[in-house]
Amino acid sequence: MSRHVPPRAQALISGLESWARRGRVRSVVLKLCVSIAGPLVVLAGIAMLVLPGPGLVVITLGVALLALEYPWARTSLGLIGSSLGRARRAVLPPDASGLRRIIGVASAGAAVAVTTLLTAAISGYVGTVVLL
Repeated sequence: MSRHVPPRAQALISGLESWARRGRVRSVVLKLCVSIAGPLVVLAGIAMLVLPGPGLVVITLGVALLALEYPWARTSLGLIGSSLGRARRAVLPPDASGLRRIIGVASAGAAVAVTTLLTAAISGYVGTVVLL
């Protein structure tokens, strides 16, 4: 397993792998479900980047689902997690002053609000163009 995978996720993956190892049919069923559902969830997340919905979260969930079966997805999930950790430390440094923390939270909130408004504006524009 990748060293980037959090312990709780590693325990879940190990449990599913041990369940799948108990029989050939279980192994094929797990691989088939992951191979079909994972890319569908990722595609739904990509669609949510321009449609209303938490696109980045859904993409990450799709990659997490693929990580149950594929090592490259485990590595990708670990990289996503470490990137989020770096972003969190950049916004809220552990040794920052109270004012710096308030500015960090306000900046992150503003970024979420702006991206949400942009998504709504793009969705509204696309909806208007489609209807006309």
